Formats: sequence, structure tokens, C-alpha cells
Amino acid sequence: GASALQTHSPTRRGDPPVSLFRTSFPATFSGKMAKYFGDIAKGVKDVLTGGLSYDNKLTITAKAGRSVGLKGDVALKGADVTAGTTATYTVDKDVSAELTVNESGAFKSSVTHGGLLDGLKTTVSGEPLNVNKTLKVANTFLVGDLGLKADVGGLLATPKVDASACYALHDGLQVGVEATVCSAKGVTGYAVGVQAKVDDVTAALLVGDKMDSVKISAVSKLGCGVTGAAEAQYKVRNGDLRLTAGASGKMHNGHAAKVVVSSTGCVSSSYSGELAKGVAATVCLQVDQQMKYKYGFQFAVKK
Repeated sequence: GASALQTHSPTRRGDPPVSLFRTSFPATFSGKMAKYFGDIAKGVKDVLTGGLSYDNKLTITAKAGRSVGLKGDVALKGADVTAGTTATYTVDKDVSAELTVNESGAFKSSVTHGGLLDGLKTTVSGEPLNVNKTLKVANTFLVGDLGLKADVGGLLATPKVDASACYALHDGLQVGVEATVCSAKGVTGYAVGVQAKVDDVTAALLVGDKMDSVKISAVSKLGCGVTGAAEAQYKVRNGDLRLTAGASGKMHNGHAAKVVVSSTGCVSSSYSGELAKGVAATVCLQVDQQMKYKYGFQFAVKK
């Protein structure tokens, strides 16, 4: 059971999360404060959708020296086979570069710089052979209790900006807003969100799709290493309501399991663990109310 309450002072961004009880969160529970807009309701997403994939995929990662990382993957998506190889070069703690080539021979490169301004990280990416359509500049800026993101794409064609802001008002409460602005169509999307943490429960409200979609969700520690989450999504225009609930947790042997149930009659599940040193495997299965199913196996090898 819970022990006596602990007194605490309000936290600031970057401080470890403070619990009113002398309990620790399991690895599957995201009880941290949201730094950016995309972090709002992240704990719920981790439980309900995180790690669920129905592709068959093999990923191999390795280190080539202290500064070079290599990753190769091949995936079977239905009847389609995709593959890619990525090389990452770390210049120093602030600068890194990445080069990716896929199965069709298309190249994509990026350079990330995190030392231009304290709290600012900028990534410039694109396909060298198609730079006019693919050039993109992504920025994240964290200062105090304010987290900002601004991604600018189509710089040499039709510029589009995806921008968001998240602010921590006080202990356990964050609010955020995001919008997409296109030079050709104006504002094409916007959303607002709020997240609050009380004891072991983190609840969130997200209103998006130009205020057509309303999501209310909560995630909480259930005990015995299990985390539970639930979400209700309502579409204003057509009156559609969808409910989703799930639980995930780690076992004593280090393996992890997850089960998610939707009001549409769909049940999704996953089981993952280490087969051998450096070799991890995940199996996912989804069954709908017509008893149609799909599954996927993912293997990750780290050398």
C-alpha cells in the first residue's frame, strides 16, 4: 500500500518527476513533464500504440570506431520489400551528420548542430539529387519551461511550416499549441493540448484536426510493474466515438508484454524480449471482430 505523504516543492523543467508516494515508475510509464507539444499524452501513446508493428523487419546496428555508427534494416510490408542503410558520423557533442540510402538507391543526408544557441538544435536534411523538393530545416528550442519546434519544408518549392509550443505552467501542468502553415494554402491545420499530472495519474486533452477531433486520455501505474492507459476520441463532424484501453508491463525476466482493446472490436498485443546477448525480438498480433488477423516479427541485432 501507499506510505505516508512526502512534502515537496514545485518542480521546474528538467527536474526529476516528484511523486507523492514512495513508489517508483516502471520503465513503461512516461511520468515526465512534456517538453514539447508532441510529448503531451506521450505516456498514453507509448502504451496504446508504442512498439506495435505488423511488418516483418530485421535491423542491425553496429559501431565502426568511436565516431561512426551503422544501421541496416530490411522489412517485408505485405508483398513489398524495403531496405535501407544509414551511417552516422558524430563530429563532437554538438555536431553530427547522417547519410541514408534505400533499396532504390535514393540518398538522404542530414546535418545536426546543437551548439548554435543554448537550448537550440537545428537539423538540415534533404535528398541531394532532389534538393528542390526535399530540403528541410527542423529546429527545437528549449528554454526554461518553454519548448518550441519549427520545421520548415519545401524551402525551394512551396514552403510549409509546422510549428508548436509547449509551456509548463506549474507543478505537473503543461499547455501547448501547434499549427501548420503553407505558403500556397495558408493555415492547413492546428491543435491545442493540455496535460496534468496528479499523483500517479497523467491525464491529457488534445483538440486537433481544426477542432474536429477531441481526445481525452489518461495513463497510470497499476502496480506489479504494469501501466494502464485509456483514450476516448470523438469526431465532432460525424459524431464518431472510439474508445481504446490497454496495459503494458515488464516481467521479472526482463521481457515486456502489451494488450490493447478498441471499441471497434480490435485487439492488439505484443511480446518482446532478448533472445540472446545483443539480439532482441518482438512479435505483434492484431485480431478484429471478424476474426481477421495480422502479425509481424521484428528482430534487432546490436553489435
